[in-house]
Amino acid sequence: MVRLTPMNTRMLSLTVLLPAMLVVLTACGDDDDGGAKGVDQPAVAGPAFELTEDLGCGFGFARADAAGETLLTLFHQSDASPIPRSVDLPAAGWEAQLTVGTNLTANWCNDVIEEPQAEVEETWEVVEGTLTFADEVPPADWDEAQTTEQPVEAELRGVVVESPDGERVELGDIPLSNSSWGFLAG
Repeated sequence: MVRLTPMNTRMLSLTVLLPAMLVVLTACGDDDDGGAKGVDQPAVAGPAFELTEDLGCGFGFARADAAGETLLTLFHQSDASPIPRSVDLPAAGWEAQLTVGTNLTANWCNDVIEEPQAEVEETWEVVEGTLTFADEVPPADWDEAQTTEQPVEAELRGVVVESPDGERVELGDIPLSNSSWGFLAG
């Protein structure tokens, strides 16, 4: 017969609790890569990308940082249906991404290629956001684009981009302007 003393009682409690604690801690652990697999990571708000320069050209929008190291592009595909006033991204008929690299604005909408040339290091996909045109919805093809009032203005609200490794960054609301809607290089 074992006599229970205050010390034995504490030890008995620990021997019962320890396996239960190990089960809980193991179930809450991360994978070796530091993230939870199969779980969408929340977007992180922050000034990671400061987009200040609008670039005109084509059937969409491009906005870059002053150094040309970050470039957000949203373009309507010419063979897609007419452009609606508001588009929830990602959407069929739209290509929307954020590119990180160097000289990303070099040779923008130009058919003469000069040095330096753009070098892409990474492409982030737009995974959330709503594009809304400010005034009249612009045309989706060149014939109609010749009569488009310039510039075409829109706002991208609640935009979130995702890196190839799953990191999400919230860019917030971004005003957009294309002073050359429908015009292409060449």
